[in-house]
Amino acid sequence: MKQENVICRRAGEGPQHHILGMINEYKLLASESGQFLSYVAHVPVGCGAPMHHHDRDSESFYILEGEITMIAPDGTKTVAGPGDYVWYGAGHEHAFVNEGEVTARAVVTQSPGLEAELFFAEIDRRGRAEDFEPVRDVTEIGSRNGVRFASELEPA
Repeated sequence: MKQENVICRRAGEGPQHHILGMINEYKLLASESGQFLSYVAHVPVGCGAPMHHHDRDSESFYILEGEITMIAPDGTKTVAGPGDYVWYGAGHEHAFVNEGEVTARAVVTQSPGLEAELFFAEIDRRGRAEDFEPVRDVTEIGSRNGVRFASELEPA
């Protein structure tokens, strides 16, 4: 695993992945740092992630613009807006969706993040294929990369 001492990525810079209608704009890859993954998530209205948990990664959201609704396994919703911070420990089930009126942007950090990095890279790659089926493929890719989904792949 390559580790850098200094990385500076300006606004709009960094590798990107397209994930189920969202864009992850990476500021630091886990494969670069050996410690965590950090990216700006662009979450259009209606997009999000279905109920899931990460086997080894903790995950945090710092909302820059818009609103993201965080959903607990019991259906409880918490709306996070600009300046709000939400953290989930590894193994904590959660979902999120943009129920607002504008595209939301959030700094998302996952630690240690290498599995998430591999998961997102494969979703981006496979998502471009004609035979891509989100319910089947995302669940299968997640199972190999420490991301476990509830039975249906639909934002809550």
